[in-house]
Amino acid sequence: MIWTALAAGFATAGGFVAFISLIGIVPRLAAITKTADHIPLYETCLALGLITMNLLSLYPVDLTWFPRILPGLLLNTGGFFTGIFVGCLAGALAEVINIIPILSRRIQLRKGFPYFIMAAAFGKCIGSFVQFYLFRE
Repeated sequence: MIWTALAAGFATAGGFVAFISLIGIVPRLAAITKTADHIPLYETCLALGLITMNLLSLYPVDLTWFPRILPGLLLNTGGFFTGIFVGCLAGALAEVINIIPILSRRIQLRKGFPYFIMAAAFGKCIGSFVQFYLFRE
């Protein structure tokens, strides 16, 4: 059972890393931010983040002995960076499958393309806030 679980975990993690490599998030963000010389550092941080989150999902950490504000601060910081990552992943996936040019041709969008992108980003943010803060149980 242990070997099956490890094999499944490695296959899932390998598929996820291959997917991220395929759509080119790291080189694309490095090109946009003009920090292409730091790509190995970005890839190392991505791998360490995946390993850390996998370990935290297997072995939960008891934060009851921390000062009262620290667990909330860690949770908010982790949520912030997770949101950035998911947003970049969704943007890269949309770019790879060329959804934005196809959609702009279908709705015949000729002017105001940057406003369309900003409206989509703000809509995603507002929808996330509504889901997380109004519909939580």
